[in-house]
Amino acid sequence: MKNTILITCFTLFFLSSALAFTQQPDQNMHIYILMGQSNMAGRGEITEPYKKQEHPRVVMLNKEKEWVLAKHPLHFDKPKAAGVGPGLSFGIKMAEAYPGVTIGLVPCAVGGTSIRKWVPGGYDKVTLSHPYDDAVLRIKEAMKKGVIKGVLWLQGEGDSGSMAAIYLDKLDTLIAEIRKEVTDSQLPFVVGELARYRESYLKLNKEFTRLSSKIPYTAVVSSEGLWHKGDGTHFDSPSASAYGRRFAEGMLLLQHKGAKMVKPKSAGKVNQLTDQEKKKGWELLFDGKDPDIKWRSINEDTFPKEGWEVRDGMLVLLPGRKGRDIITREQFCDFELVMDYKLADSANTGIKYFVSALKKLKGGTELNGPEFQLIDDFKHETIKDNKSPETSTGSLYLLYAPQHKALNKPGKWNQVRIVATGKHVEHWLNGQKILSYERGSEELRKLVAGTKFKEYQDYGETGIGYILLQDHGDKAYFRNIKIRRIK
Repeated sequence: MKNTILITCFTLFFLSSALAFTQQPDQNMHIYILMGQSNMAGRGEITEPYKKQEHPRVVMLNKEKEWVLAKHPLHFDKPKAAGVGPGLSFGIKMAEAYPGVTIGLVPCAVGGTSIRKWVPGGYDKVTLSHPYDDAVLRIKEAMKKGVIKGVLWLQGEGDSGSMAAIYLDKLDTLIAEIRKEVTDSQLPFVVGELARYRESYLKLNKEFTRLSSKIPYTAVVSSEGLWHKGDGTHFDSPSASAYGRRFAEGMLLLQHKGAKMVKPKSAGKVNQLTDQEKKKGWELLFDGKDPDIKWRSINEDTFPKEGWEVRDGMLVLLPGRKGRDIITREQFCDFELVMDYKLADSANTGIKYFVSALKKLKGGTELNGPEFQLIDDFKHETIKDNKSPETSTGSLYLLYAPQHKALNKPGKWNQVRIVATGKHVEHWLNGQKILSYERGSEELRKLVAGTKFKEYQDYGETGIGYILLQDHGDKAYFRNIKIRRIK
C-alpha cells in the first residue's frame, strides 16, 4: 500500500514538473503587442498580394487565443471593416532582423476608441469591449508562450482636439500600466504619428515630438508620405504596410541602443522648396534622400531594392530593368508636376500620369495611363532624324507629337512640366509649351483607336491616378520632383 502511494505521489510530482517545464516561455519567441484604434487595426483593402503576404516565423494570437500563422486581417475588433494594417509588415521585418526567432503578434487595437477608454475598467459600447482589460488578458496569455519585447501604439485621431494638451500624460499612465503588467520597466514602446493629410491631426503630432524626452524607452515614427484609401481617415494598404516597416525600424532602434539610421548625403540646393513655392502649395515628391516616403514599386508596397538608387540628391534609374516602374503612393487629379531629368546616350523612359487600373477588353485590369515620353531624340534608332515625332521626347506617347521644342542632349538636364486642369492637359519642356489635348475628346479617342492603347477601356480619360516613372531598361536621372495640387 505504501509503495503504491509513493509511486502515485512520484508520478503526480513528475507530471506536474513536466507540465510546468512545458509551460515555460520560449525565449526565442519575441512577442509584440499591437494597440490603438482603427489605423493600427487596419482598414486597407486586402487585394491579392496582401492575401498572400506571410512569413513562416510570424504568428498571431487569434480571437480564440490560438497561435496561428499571421495573415491579413490580424485584428477582429470590427470584422466587416478589418483589413490591411501595419502589424504584419512590422512582424515580417522583425523576423528578418532576428533570424531563428519566431515573432508573435498580439492584436489588441479597437477602432474608434479614445485614449480615455484605454484604462482599467474602460468600456467601448460600439464594440462591446473593454480595450485595456481585454488587452491585458491577451498579454497574459501571450506571456505563457514567449517573451514580450515591445508595444506598438497608433491612436489619437479622436483625441487630436481639446485632448491634445493632456494626451501625453494619459499615454504616460498607459505605458506605465502596461510595463507593470509585463514586469518590464524598460519595455520599448513605439508610437506612430497620426496621418499628415488632416490638418486637425497636426496638433497631436506636435505633442509627440516631446514623447521621447518625457517617457524613457519610447520612440515616435513618422507618417510622412502615407496616404488614405479615399476616405480621408484610414491608410491605404501600401501606406499601412510601409508604416509597419517604420514601426520595426523604431523598435530596432530602441532595442539596440546606440544604433543609428544611416542618413544619405545632403542633396545640396536641389530638391528644396522656396518660401514662395511653399505658399503656393508646392510639395516635394522626392527629398533627395529617401524615395520610399513618396514612391513605391508598381507591384509592391516598398521602393525597389534593385534597379534604382539615390546618388548626390538624384534619383537614378540603373540599366538592366531590375527595378521596374515606380509610382507615387498618392493619387492626384488636377495638378502641376515639375521635374528635372537627364538621360544616358540612346536611353528611353517616360513619365506617366493619371495611372490607374484600366480594364482590358480581353479581361483583367492593368495599371496604365498617358505618357510624357522621354527618349534620346539624337541617337535612339527609332527616333533620330525625326523618324517618329509622336514617340519623341515630350510627345503624348503614340498619340500627339510635340511642337517647337528645345531639347538638351543626353548628359544635360531638361525640365518637364505637366499641367492638368479638368479635362485639359499640357506638356511643357524647358519652359516652352509643346502640346495640349483634351481628355475624353473625340479627337483623342480616334487617335487611341489606331494604337495599342485601344485594348484598354477609357484610355487617357481617367481624371485621377498615380504619377509613374518608367523603367525601360536604360539609365536616367531625376531630381527636383515637385507637384502642386490645383484646387
